[in-house]
Amino acid sequence: MRRAIIGACVGAVVGVLVLAGLGFWSGYTQGGQAPGRPLLPPGFEAALGGAFVVTAYFWWLAAAVGGVIGGLAGLGSWLVRPRTAVRAR
Repeated sequence: MRRAIIGACVGAVVGVLVLAGLGFWSGYTQGGQAPGRPLLPPGFEAALGGAFVVTAYFWWLAAAVGGVIGGLAGLGSWLVRPRTAVRAR
């Protein structure tokens, strides 16, 4: 059960980081047309704004989806027991 909880926490953090990365990429390639202030040309400033805006609005959804995926992965690893140690002869 501990693996499932750790997996859910790690999955939530990774989900929010992936969301911020997608917002950064969207702002970098499309400028202010996708997220953030309009009329910003594509570039680094629009990318930072896009990452901030998308993360600010949708962090809860990314954390929930990542947490579910990480929790299920942790539960799957909980079902498979590690091998016993082999003694050398």
